[in-house]
Amino acid sequence: MDIKEIKQIIELMNENELTHFHLERDGDKIKLQKGGDLEALQQALAAAQPVAVAAPVAAAAPISAAPSADSDGLPAGEVEITSPMVGTFYRSSDPESAPFADTGSEVGVDSTVCIIEAMKVMNEISSEIKGTITKVLVENGTPVQYGEPLFWVKKS
Repeated sequence: MDIKEIKQIIELMNENELTHFHLERDGDKIKLQKGGDLEALQQALAAAQPVAVAAPVAAAAPISAAPSADSDGLPAGEVEITSPMVGTFYRSSDPESAPFADTGSEVGVDSTVCIIEAMKVMNEISSEIKGTITKVLVENGTPVQYGEPLFWVKKS
């Protein structure tokens, strides 16, 4: 990953008012969090000096289980499919196509449930769980952050 790509990520974060960014691509891993550290990184990039990128981090599981209803209202026995990256959420491959997944849709471990666009790359997101979509939590075309809940799924 070069300085130009890092600058694009920072611009994406600023344009979409994002506070966290996490990307894993071709063995490269980068995780940014807006605040003092990000401002220092921006200043260093503006000066065109090489910057050390954060050390590799373990990828968080895109599914979180909740044994009972929690403060977010997740029903007992359901899990969330969360965003594995920062980007723009799309329910289908193009505006004329049907959504990959909708309320009531049966999904399998390898079922594509949405696309997240990050840096002009369309990333298909799999459910990684077998079950039924009970709720779609994000509007089509909306910016999402790393770890943000996208769907609720009743496990089967």
